[in-house]
Amino acid sequence: MADAGSDETHVPEYSYVVDVASLPATGIERPIRPSDAEMAAVAERLGLQAIERFDIRIAVRPWRGSGARMTASFEADVVQTCVVTLEPVPATVRDEFEVKFLPAKMIDDPKPGQEIDVSPDEDAPEPLGGETGTSFDAGDVTVQYLSLALDPYPRKADAAIPEEATTPEEPSPFAALAALKPNGKDQ
Repeated sequence: MADAGSDETHVPEYSYVVDVASLPATGIERPIRPSDAEMAAVAERLGLQAIERFDIRIAVRPWRGSGARMTASFEADVVQTCVVTLEPVPATVRDEFEVKFLPAKMIDDPKPGQEIDVSPDEDAPEPLGGETGTSFDAGDVTVQYLSLALDPYPRKADAAIPEEATTPEEPSPFAALAALKPNGKDQ
C-alpha cells in the first residue's frame, strides 16, 4: 500500500478520510460510496472504461492505543477492455481486506543489516498521515485494493486471436544445428 506518511503529493480520486484521534472507543461502521464523478476519475486512474457501481463498507476500530484497524469489503461493477478484441468486458469485482494503521513513530524502521521477522499471515501496519499524523484515507486504500482485485487480462468469453494476427512459427536456431550433425545422431 502507499505510504500514508510520505512527502509525495498524491491527490486521490476518491477520498474518505478517517481521523483516528476522533474515533469513538467502539469504532465506526458504515457504508461509503464515491460520487459518479469520483468513480469516473477512479476508472481513468485504473485504465477502466467505466465503474458503474462501487459500494464499500468499512469498519474502523481503535488498535494498539493510537492506531486503528480497518476491515472493509467492496463490490464494484466495472467495464474493462478485452485484451484480444478491445471490446468492453463488464465484470463484478468483490473483495474483503484488513489494514492496520499506527503513528509513524510507532513503526520500527529496520536498520541496515538488521534481521526482521516477516509473518506470511500478517501485513505490517501502515503509517498514519494527514496534517496531524492521526488519519488515513479509507477511500484511497479501497481504490488500491480494487486495483489489485481486477482481472489483469480481461477477455470476452468468445474472444479469439485472428489467425492472420499470429506470426508463423519460425524454425528454432537449434534446428539448424541439428541439420549439421552427420545422420542426425548424437556423437
